[in-house]
Amino acid sequence: MDKKEIYIIGAGTYGEAMHELAETLGYTVKGFYDEADEKQGAYIMGAPVLGKVSALSQDFFPGKRFIVAIGNNKIRRKIMEEIDHNGGDTPNMIHPAATINKSATLGKGIYIQANVYVWTKVTIGDYCIISPNVVIAHHTKVGKACLISTLSGVGASIDIKEEVFVGMGATLVTGLSRIGKGATIGAGAVVLKDVEEDSIYAGVPAKLIKKKS
Repeated sequence: MDKKEIYIIGAGTYGEAMHELAETLGYTVKGFYDEADEKQGAYIMGAPVLGKVSALSQDFFPGKRFIVAIGNNKIRRKIMEEIDHNGGDTPNMIHPAATINKSATLGKGIYIQANVYVWTKVTIGDYCIISPNVVIAHHTKVGKACLISTLSGVGASIDIKEEVFVGMGATLVTGLSRIGKGATIGAGAVVLKDVEEDSIYAGVPAKLIKKKS
């Protein structure tokens, strides 16, 4: 396979967005895989839906590159870990209009869209999605399989645990210590205090709405 060929898992609207990012980065999208019956055989952004990822054998993955265009953090992480385990490649996809400071540390399988700014000594774990116009301030750590939505601002020296979802336009202010694993921050929320794991916070200032359990 040509070194710039890639497959996309997830043929929804985010799959279309990732198709454009892949082409911007010089990749050729060979096709999509999606679980929906009604999408089988369809064409998305000019590329065919080739089948269901659940039907692929382990020997399909070695030597091939994949994007997993799924917003659900747990599902995206599971699929990407399986691809990596089976010898596939989940490359970072970083828009050329993003700014990543040289002291930042990135894992693998990370998707960073246009006009993102990643500041000094930020760490971003594997399988994260950072949407357009997000700012992540210095010395913040973003755990594995997080999603930070468009126009969000993340302050300095915050420890964001794994599988956190930050809604569109949310603000996590400097002075926080920790956003707990699996937490959800609602769109437009302003988070002034630490957030419990597996919980939903919303509002200005953000308050605990409920525990996910």
